[in-house]
Amino acid sequence: MSAFLTVAGKLVSLFIYILVGYFIRRFDVISREFASGISRFLMRVTLPCLILITFQTDYTSDRLLQAGQTYFFSVLAYAASIAAGYLSFRLFRIDEKAKGVWVYSVVFPNQAFMGWPVIAAVFGDDALFYATFANMAFASFAYTYGVWLMRSTGTMKDKPHSFREDFLTPINIAILAGLLLFFTQLRIPVPVNNAVRGIADLTTPLAMIFVGTILAGSPLRTILADRRVYLVSVLRLVFIPGIALLLLRPLGLQEFVLGATVLSLAMPVAGFAAIYAGAYGNDVELASKFVSVSSLLSVFTIPIFALLL
Repeated sequence: MSAFLTVAGKLVSLFIYILVGYFIRRFDVISREFASGISRFLMRVTLPCLILITFQTDYTSDRLLQAGQTYFFSVLAYAASIAAGYLSFRLFRIDEKAKGVWVYSVVFPNQAFMGWPVIAAVFGDDALFYATFANMAFASFAYTYGVWLMRSTGTMKDKPHSFREDFLTPINIAILAGLLLFFTQLRIPVPVNNAVRGIADLTTPLAMIFVGTILAGSPLRTILADRRVYLVSVLRLVFIPGIALLLLRPLGLQEFVLGATVLSLAMPVAGFAAIYAGAYGNDVELASKFVSVSSLLSVFTIPIFALLL
C-alpha cells in the first residue's frame, strides 16, 4: 500500500504540472509561440543538461552491461512496433493519406519529454542513466526511419535536408559527451556542474507543462469523435508496452533496465509526430489529435504500468 501511495503521489505531482500548462495556454497566459519555445528550450537546453548530469556516474562493467541490455531490448521493441504500425494500418483500413502519421504515432512514444520525468519520479534519478540508452534506441529509429517515413508519405518529398538537421542535434551531441564522461570518468568542474544541474532540474516541470499546452490547443469535443485516436492510443499506451512487459519480465532483468525499457514504451505519441507532419506535408491536424488524446489518456494508463513494475 505504501508503494502505491508513493507512486500515485509522484504521478499526481506530474499531473498538476500538466494542468498548469493546460490552463496557462487555455487562458492565453502564454502564447502559442511561447509554448513552442518551451519545446525548443527542452530539446536544446534542459534535456542535454540532464543527459550530462545523468552520465556522470561511476563506471562499472555491470552498469554498462545493463545499459546495453536496455538499448538492445528497446531496439527490438521499436522494430516490432514498426511491424505493428503497418499491420494495424491495414487491419483498421486507415486512409492511405494518413499512413505516415499513423505508423509514426504507433511506433514512437514521447520518451524524453514525458518518459524521463515519469521514470525519475517512479524509480529515482539513477534510472535515468538507463532511460538515456532507451532514448538512444529511439533516436536510432526516429531520426532515420521516422524522418524517411514522414518525408516519403508527405507532399514535400523533395524538401532539402541535411545530416546536421537529422543527427547532429543537441541531445545526440550531449549523449556523445555524456558517454565520454562515463567512460573516462572525467567530471565537469563543480561551479559549472551546479549550473548544469540547476538547468536540468527544470526538465520535469517544463516537460509536463508543455504536454498541458498541447492538450489546451486541441478542441477535445471534435477530436474525441474520431475513432482513430482511440485505436492509436490503445496500441501506443497499452498493447506495445503490455507485450514488452509480458516478454521481458520472465528474463529476470535488473529493475532499472526493465522499468526504463517498459515505461519508455508506455508514453503517449511523440510530439515529433506533429512537428514532422508539418515539416513534410502530412496531416498535421491528425497528428495533433493523436498527440493530444494519447497524452490525456496516458494520465490513466501510465500509473497502471508504474504499479505493475
